[in-house]
Amino acid sequence: MSRALPGSGRIPLPAAPVVWDGYVHKAKRALLLVGLLWALAVAMLGFFSPFHLGHTLDDPALFIPALLCVVGVVGALAMGSEIGANFKHVMGYGFLTEASAPRSRTVAPHRARRVTYAAVLGGLLLGCAAAAVVRAVSGDGLEALLLGALAALLVVPTRKMVRHARILWRQAQDERGLLAILIDDGDHSVAQLVSVTSEKRWVDGMALFHVELAHVAGGREEVTQLRLLSYPLWAPAEGNEYDVWTDPDRPFDKDRTLIERRYVGQAFADFDSAPAPVGHVPAEIIAAGETAPNAGFGSGRGPSHGSSASAARGSAPRAVPPWLSRDAKAVPAVPAAQARRNRRLLALPPLVIAVLAVAGAVLVPPMVDAVPWWTMAALGLYAALTVINAYVYWQFMVRSRWVIRSGISFGATESAVFVGFFAAGFCVLGTPSLVDGPVHGTAPWTLAHYLVGTALVGALLVFEWAFSSTVWVLNHLNAGFPAPAEVIQEALTGYDPDGIARLEADYGYRAGVLLCG
Repeated sequence: MSRALPGSGRIPLPAAPVVWDGYVHKAKRALLLVGLLWALAVAMLGFFSPFHLGHTLDDPALFIPALLCVVGVVGALAMGSEIGANFKHVMGYGFLTEASAPRSRTVAPHRARRVTYAAVLGGLLLGCAAAAVVRAVSGDGLEALLLGALAALLVVPTRKMVRHARILWRQAQDERGLLAILIDDGDHSVAQLVSVTSEKRWVDGMALFHVELAHVAGGREEVTQLRLLSYPLWAPAEGNEYDVWTDPDRPFDKDRTLIERRYVGQAFADFDSAPAPVGHVPAEIIAAGETAPNAGFGSGRGPSHGSSASAARGSAPRAVPPWLSRDAKAVPAVPAAQARRNRRLLALPPLVIAVLAVAGAVLVPPMVDAVPWWTMAALGLYAALTVINAYVYWQFMVRSRWVIRSGISFGATESAVFVGFFAAGFCVLGTPSLVDGPVHGTAPWTLAHYLVGTALVGALLVFEWAFSSTVWVLNHLNAGFPAPAEVIQEALTGYDPDGIARLEADYGYRAGVLLCG
């Protein structure tokens, strides 16, 4: 409850246990990827010198490491914000990027940056060590010594940040475990919403409300003011019921009080006619001494407070959650056969490209002469990435619980395919027997040429497919298995560990962090 109190500086982000586990997996994957990408970028310095970039295009042995270095840096910077976007849900709350803007979003607490720093420093340390070894093997003793010394300097700060990151993870796990203890052993009561006012502002695409709840704590009636994020579809109304659990030994401790909103069986208010608070000062939402961090968590590029540009970049308002169509107030019923056909259509293009890429990589050696090893390695890498991407799409098509609950995104696997496309494309263009020979008539066209060319061009189409199919993912994942929208929302945000399993058992509807955007 303390996180929802006005002036606390924090915004609660409730998530069901299954959804919370999904955010944990997503945060860990982002941390691992950021570390590996930085390690890749720095390790490539063992193969080329950034001070002699003019010669990198002359030799694939120099260009490919330079390309991988750029990919590593760009990818690591892009993934840095993903850590914060997921870790705030792991911690269960976020800070507002703008205290008074009409549109803003939540970010992870400032101290949670240590988690990102641990991944970055760990990657830099591994990369420096690997580059030093490569330089030493190639006979560049001085550069190997400099890289080794840099790796040694990174040991102490890396160890410190890793220790801080582990403390934050344990704290988040302990706080999550407290919820289960309160539900199992705490005193339960049903609270009534006695008043509600709309802030007329948006946070994370949802509307912000101030509500007053009447509940029992320590054997006496209490009235508590809280802040509440809600989609306008479920705007709170007077008389709504909330579940409240308090610690029997510390009933008035707000840090040991859990409030869970009920959706099923409730009547909701008309958001458009909800009144704005009288005399409210939006800047007071963040308490003194608890300033929110800049928006760019993990990347250090966030805007400063009070900038109108930040408000413009805030989350766009949504009347309904991502898994519900914007113009609907209920999950539409779709024939099961049509739903399966739509999911197959979604998974078909990545599967076709994967088959073409694998076939091309297999047929190039027996059909094409004088293909260097680096070209074959690039084609093999590209084929492997397309297979991984097709597998993720296939898992979605069969409605795999793993995909839904772990939050694996098509964007990540598609981005990897696109990187493989650049590496394989450069190597193919640099191999005369694959391009120049057939074009100028000095070598015959073979099936391998057509397969490789089609697979590479297909990467562009599939990359675009990933963006255009995002809406399909949520609209067709559970098509054919309709369930009441309030039941789904309650299962996704409640603390019942069996809520999502019961949702699937009752309706066939599969839910997890994938539905939460």
